[in-house]
Order: sequence, then structure tokens, then C-alpha cells
Amino acid sequence: MMERWWWKIRYSVKGVIFPLICIQFLHTLFLPTGLDVFILFVLFLIFLGFILNIY
Repeated sequence: MMERWWWKIRYSVKGVIFPLICIQFLHTLFLPTGLDVFILFVLFLIFLGFILNIY
């Protein structure tokens, strides 16, 4: 049941993650903090998981 729910929204999440990474990257460039770098790293790992079909 949960797998079907995930497969329905998977492409929507995939389409939202990339713009979030771009916005977070710009924010990290202009106002870098440790938290911003960590958030960017986590978003990158999530995006990498989508590219490698882990999620």
C-alpha cells in the first residue's frame, strides 16, 4: 500500500528537489552557515538517491 503511494508522488518530489537544491545553493553562496551547508548536503544526497533509483 505504501509503495503505491510513494510511486505516485515520486516524480513530483523529484521535480521539486532540483529547484530546492538550486535555491539552497545560491543561499549558501551568499550567506554561508553550517546549517546551510548541511541542508545542501542532505538535499544533494536525496537527489543522488533519485538519480541512482534508490528511492
